Amino acid sequence: MGKKLLSLGAIAMDIVINSHDLPKDDGFALINQEQMLPGGSASNVSVSAAHFGMESYQTGKIGDDNIGDEFIRTLKEDGVDAELVAVKKGGTTLHTYILTAPGGKHCIFANTGDTVCTLIPEELPEEIMDSMDIFYNDMFSPKAALWLAKKAVEQGKPVLYNMQCVPSFMEMCGTSREDIEEMMRLCTVFVSGRDGYYEITGEQDYLKAMKKVWEKYQVKEGVICTAGDEGAAWYDGKEYRVPAHKIDPVDTTGAGDCFLGGLLYAYFQEGMEKKEALEFANASAAIKCMQEGSRSRADVAAVLEFKESGSSTL
Repeated sequence: MGKKLLSLGAIAMDIVINSHDLPKDDGFALINQEQMLPGGSASNVSVSAAHFGMESYQTGKIGDDNIGDEFIRTLKEDGVDAELVAVKKGGTTLHTYILTAPGGKHCIFANTGDTVCTLIPEELPEEIMDSMDIFYNDMFSPKAALWLAKKAVEQGKPVLYNMQCVPSFMEMCGTSREDIEEMMRLCTVFVSGRDGYYEITGEQDYLKAMKKVWEKYQVKEGVICTAGDEGAAWYDGKEYRVPAHKIDPVDTTGAGDCFLGGLLYAYFQEGMEKKEALEFANASAAIKCMQEGSRSRADVAAVLEFKESGSSTL
């Protein structure tokens, strides 16, 4: 089996509404299809990593509602261990409404419920990190995330911090700027999109912003920017860049999560060099964009085939 990954963060179900277009202000759009699908950024990462052969263990918090029950069922179905997920009696599980339209356009409305940010260390086994190899988090449930990150660092295990939402949004969810900066100093690799780097530094050029972040927080193995149509970049004193794949996207929801699943596998399990790991992660994200839904179940062979041919049989 592969390395053991412990993932903590946003876990949810997605109500996906497919339309012919995103509605304009005071306008209308017709729904072509509506369905409930498993999602949540952290659990999407766990599923992607599991399909690459890693042993994925999910933690976080859900409610004991029908959405939470369906989340656990689908997580297990996708090969992720759910025994460490805490359940709040009478709680409401995070769920989202994702509006999609042709060309990969989408927008997301989130009902945060009352569980996703509230996991605390006392709800987890004291020895939880002892048997794990890697800790991934997005700072939803900051108290538990920092506690686990400190345990991982004490044990010499890598921590990947994905700042999937900008600090101003995270503050609305109960994660302070101080919490975020503490995690940035603890993590082995830091990942964010262009908006995150801009909000942290005020620098429009994300490559310049990455250098500022790396220098300020001394992130051990560097900082990564997922830059959408500009590809991805990694900076650790040296700069590594890979271009975006030219594809016709079907649904870009969860592409960043699948990028991270590929990165965790390529860099932390297989020990690929940084540029090679970026290329694998980039291909993982591209494959996701050619499928509907927020999760990708692509395996290693599918990603390698895509890298070689620029297409996928999935």
